Amino acid sequence: MRTLPLRYAPHPGEALDSWQEFLAHKLHCPFTDVLRALGLPNRDPALAAPVLPRWTTLAAREELAAIAQATGVPETVLTKMTLQPFDGHAVVILTERRQVHRQLLWGRSGSRFCPACLEESGGRWQVTWRLGWSFACTRHHVLLADRCPACGHIPRLRAHPRGETPRPGLCASAAPGTGPRPRRCHHRLAAAPVTAIAPDGPLSQTQRLIETLLVAPDRAVCWPLYGPAGAPLGVVLRDAKCLGALVLNHATSTDLQPMAPADVLDQLERYRTDPLPTTSQRTPDTRRVDRHSYFAPADSAATAVAVAAAIRVLQAADIHAAGSAVQWLTDRVAATRRQLHPGNIVGLGGTVSPALEAALRNSREAQIMPVARLRHRTAIHSTRPPADQDVRARMLPTALWPAWALRLSPRHPDGKPVARRADELLAVACLLVGNTTSIAAATRLTGTTVSSHNVSTLLADLTRRDDCTDVLHALILLADHLDTHGAPIDYHRRRTLFTPRAHFLDPQVWRTLQSRLRSNHTPGAAHAQRWIFQVLTGSPAHLAHPDIAPTSASQRQQYQRFRWRILPAEAELLRHTARTLLDEHKINEPLQWAPCLPARSLRHLVLPGPDPARITAAQLHRATPVGDFSVAQLAHTLKTTTAHVIYLLAEHPVDWSPPQFRRTQQTARRIKQWRTWYEHDHLSLQDIADREGTTLATVRLALLKNDVQLRPAGFYPGRPRRKRQEPGSH
Repeated sequence: MRTLPLRYAPHPGEALDSWQEFLAHKLHCPFTDVLRALGLPNRDPALAAPVLPRWTTLAAREELAAIAQATGVPETVLTKMTLQPFDGHAVVILTERRQVHRQLLWGRSGSRFCPACLEESGGRWQVTWRLGWSFACTRHHVLLADRCPACGHIPRLRAHPRGETPRPGLCASAAPGTGPRPRRCHHRLAAAPVTAIAPDGPLSQTQRLIETLLVAPDRAVCWPLYGPAGAPLGVVLRDAKCLGALVLNHATSTDLQPMAPADVLDQLERYRTDPLPTTSQRTPDTRRVDRHSYFAPADSAATAVAVAAAIRVLQAADIHAAGSAVQWLTDRVAATRRQLHPGNIVGLGGTVSPALEAALRNSREAQIMPVARLRHRTAIHSTRPPADQDVRARMLPTALWPAWALRLSPRHPDGKPVARRADELLAVACLLVGNTTSIAAATRLTGTTVSSHNVSTLLADLTRRDDCTDVLHALILLADHLDTHGAPIDYHRRRTLFTPRAHFLDPQVWRTLQSRLRSNHTPGAAHAQRWIFQVLTGSPAHLAHPDIAPTSASQRQQYQRFRWRILPAEAELLRHTARTLLDEHKINEPLQWAPCLPARSLRHLVLPGPDPARITAAQLHRATPVGDFSVAQLAHTLKTTTAHVIYLLAEHPVDWSPPQFRRTQQTARRIKQWRTWYEHDHLSLQDIADREGTTLATVRLALLKNDVQLRPAGFYPGRPRRKRQEPGSH
């Protein structure tokens, strides 16, 4: 291939077609002669119409090689004169048709221009002017011109006519009303009117920022909103498109006054009030109110203001700050009476990144229902949209773990709970976190019988009370902990196995133990059955089998009193029985469990209840008096609430009985060890009494009551010999 007789270097940042036309102008020849000399086709073989390929959008490798050979310009330089480096970052190119996808990343056809730049460069066009993200000249501090002021056409929509010699700086569009073979407009574009902008104003700053990003479009954008790793430029510009579309569709001039001067806003309003072009208009009854969401704005003022407003949100310090920055905009959308909630707000502007989606959800937190705040996890500014989280139901007890129920349940000043069955309602709420399932389905999955109305009412109460500001936050942290770490107990399996069961403990065994521990007012075996059911399943006693479930308010109160008045020996028997039942079903799980969150994650949360771990079991035992006692007085002594004391007594049973029964309880707790020493280690009754600091009669009576066959007195092989004292020793 022959090379050109005269060679001219491309202007910095020049578009490929602009340079080709400049070569034809300098060589004083028709455009087609230059194309032929460059080894380029005179028509696009992919299309039936005799049009030129769009080399500035995308040039094939062989085409670039031919141009480089004819002109001496390296292929790397030629590639930068096309939109190819921006493909997937600032535009999306349809490769087969060499076209920009107009509905993605605000792609557009044609080119904007700066009249002053055209004047200075002799009519050379910048390739970046073709991007939908170019709206201002940061050198001359003006908005780019969109159209030729004479013919009204967008420049460079089509290639220059092949049979004519290009005239740089003049409009090459067809003059209006000149027939099927029109003459060129040839208006001097350097004289096109433009709007000045402040050199250090928001619009200029935004354009400079975008130009900086476009220098290396494949480099991640490291803004705080997107986390330490940042986000690809295409993701950031897609977010800007979403926000910009919301601005164009819903913002008022008053909202946008901080972004731009009055003349720019006037230009924007003229653009927004003009009807859509005939080819893209819908019928009046079907036209969408978000018409600007699909195509790049055809006006540089509209683009400038929309992008500047969007970038202000995207450069926020975090998701919460971005949500606050965009709240005015989502409020405007809501003011149009369009249904607006975190689930559909993203669809108003298109697909966005998880970070922006979280900010948009967060912007509606104060206006949405508490259930939606749980589903969308707005309290922790989550980047995760709702999904199917029903598997979490297997990890949740029917009634929230006692420690968490104590901390998250609101109460009246007199200590009574604000809501009945609050622990069950909170368990359902925990299942709703990040979950798409309905409240009714969530109640069934957790095994409770509360209504959807009860759940919604409690959540509404939580959001209205000053002492419950962060309860939803804590529920989200609990749900996330379960989703991340799981739980060692399958509560669904336990509910399935043990809810239909009516008896867990032999009543005679319970009565025998009671006869040793209490003088009168012995709690019935039904309370013991309920206790085991509740520990095994995590369900409240009223959901047990009808044979053991409390049926009256009096029975429920008696059972609750039984739970915190239980003695250590009684609790040990019940735990042993429950553990035996799990072993019978080959369930290798802890008897009880509750999630433990890092203290730093809860340190600054405002919760209605005290920290259960603030008072240790040892402190409780030291403060509990001997004999009967008052819970209120004990709470006063420990400087806590009665609910906290009741929780502690249920979790760490206290030996509050009189001295004579304390000895009996000590015997009841140690009898299993005594039996082992006597039957397997062959210790004598006296040896056991010496070890335990009690009397031989106490040990003998305890073993007899527990059906241990006592040995005859005397020595036999294998029995350890007692050390005999030497005469005179002390």
